[in-house]
Amino acid sequence: MNLLKKVCAAVAALFLAVPSLTPVYAGESDSDFEAFLESEFKQYMEADFMDMHYTIKDYEALGIIKPELNIGDATWESFEEAVEQAQASLDQLHTFDYNSLSEENQKIYATYEIFLESIRDMNSYPQVYGYFDPATGLHENLLTNFTEYIFYRKQDIDDYLDVLESVPQFLEEALVVTKRQAGNGFFLRDDMLDMTEESIDEFTSKTEDSELIIIFNEQIDEMEGLTEDERQAYKDRNRDIVLNSYIPAYRHVRDELEQLRGSRSFDGGLSEYADGGLDYYKALVRYKTSSDKSIEEQFMECSDFMEWLVDQYIDLYMANPRVDDLYETETVSQKDAAEVLAYLESHLANFPEGPDVVYKHDYLDPSIANDATVAYYVQPPLDDIHDNVIRINPNGVSDENDLYSTLAHEGFPGHLYQITWFADQEHPYLRSYYGFMGYTEGWGMYSEWCAWDFSDIDPDAAELNKIYIALGYVEDAAVDLAVNGLGWSEKEVADWLDSIGLNSASAGVLRDFVIQRPGLLLPYGVGMMNFIRLRTDAEERLGQDFNLKEFHTVLLTDGDRPFDMVAQDVNAYIASKSGSTSESGTQSEQPSVSFGNYDFSSRPDGTLVLDYGKVDYTPVYIILGVLAVIALIAGIVLHKTKKRGPLA
Repeated sequence: MNLLKKVCAAVAALFLAVPSLTPVYAGESDSDFEAFLESEFKQYMEADFMDMHYTIKDYEALGIIKPELNIGDATWESFEEAVEQAQASLDQLHTFDYNSLSEENQKIYATYEIFLESIRDMNSYPQVYGYFDPATGLHENLLTNFTEYIFYRKQDIDDYLDVLESVPQFLEEALVVTKRQAGNGFFLRDDMLDMTEESIDEFTSKTEDSELIIIFNEQIDEMEGLTEDERQAYKDRNRDIVLNSYIPAYRHVRDELEQLRGSRSFDGGLSEYADGGLDYYKALVRYKTSSDKSIEEQFMECSDFMEWLVDQYIDLYMANPRVDDLYETETVSQKDAAEVLAYLESHLANFPEGPDVVYKHDYLDPSIANDATVAYYVQPPLDDIHDNVIRINPNGVSDENDLYSTLAHEGFPGHLYQITWFADQEHPYLRSYYGFMGYTEGWGMYSEWCAWDFSDIDPDAAELNKIYIALGYVEDAAVDLAVNGLGWSEKEVADWLDSIGLNSASAGVLRDFVIQRPGLLLPYGVGMMNFIRLRTDAEERLGQDFNLKEFHTVLLTDGDRPFDMVAQDVNAYIASKSGSTSESGTQSEQPSVSFGNYDFSSRPDGTLVLDYGKVDYTPVYIILGVLAVIALIAGIVLHKTKKRGPLA
């Protein structure tokens, strides 16, 4: 398997390479289990070169054999192989007696089991896997992987060029899969195809000044130990590959995709595609949300949470009728990225101390800046977490407040802080290697939400920023679940928005967005919601005994993991502080809200629909025009998407 078949398939078109079949471990001791984990990690690294390069800086020190130098396999058969290999690793994992392991290893066992199940399930539906999605397609992610590639030694340059040469064959394989899908009615909508083609055109419009040439040449000039003849030879070879192989391959992809225009056989969400659409979406929801809860359960939680947010807005508005004006006019005093990051890093008193790291930030060239990404964080190698990178899309940040939120998400206390904090703890490399997107992106969004608490703007304006951030993303997640999972029409979305006091005029925009990007914002909305709910519950149950730094330490200590495990840890923390053994703090229960207003009934086809006749809402929400800007938020919400980087 390869770098471009990673488990975050629907987000970054990258699945984690699954190790090849290996001898079964029959041991029961912790040492046997830890040997198994080490073997699994080594096999991941030896399965894919680019994955290894981004994950481990000194692979030879770990006895890792360098993999074959190509970008990987994009064939239909590669999905089937991934399923088989994930199951093989699961079978090996299950040879260990869970109860005989230490508490720490039991946690790793549980998270790795769920992770492998996600790989298996996500790869089980190649008929609905979109290789050329405008936001997360190969054409975007290949560029990120090559432009972020670092040359640590001379050999890395040769390796890079060999892998770069393999891209046309890889894209051709992806086209074969895409044509097979299109023949069965699964393909991009015409408007999505337009976006993919525009992205390809943006990149291929540059030739001699391509970022793949400029960035490569800059790195070669900075590389020590090369003669001038070697520098020029490397530059010449890279230029030849980019101009005569890589760019033509992208243009070929565009031409071939255009021939498939109009192949899509269904108009609505994924659940309407008969050939595995709903089953794939269920697997996607499980992965994206880091939760085993059903589509219906998660939709109801989003709905209730949004009502809670609307109540917060009403309270805020009643206390300060000028709050909307303040929201429009109040901006943070930090005016550029350097100032924002320095400010955020200096306001982490409510978070456990992290390792000493350095970071740099810069702005992406428009030719390689995905319109769907406002910024991203490049995760450092596990054996050298010191140097960190944040990239910003200059067209994705609208003002100082947007930049503040964005860098809280990508930097402090967001991805950079959380990932380096956990990587600095004592645990096997494998545990930092695999992850859970709902937790990770949820933490990034929760970090944005938290950052407004220590911003330097008016407190009421800061509070409204928090409400708008949470409501915008959770609304999108709820509509995603309803449209792609429950098959809702525009009218059903509009009726539901009316039922909770939001602007139903946004229904068409929202529904269209989630059809274009199924699952894209689930980890952001649902993940953030879960962190906020857990915190609200802990604050209410502990009262004056609640300590925010302690709470954050509990969230961070075992790294990114499914939310039921996070909730168990939070509940144990609450019990230790209060002396209570109550289970009321488990993640399955909402803080301060209930599901009593909602009821589901079945359609003849078995799908579920809300019974609006049983919804009791307060008309004052609509009279006040609460959050009428949601239509605009929905229209631009794509530009607020964050991603961690090439190894997301």
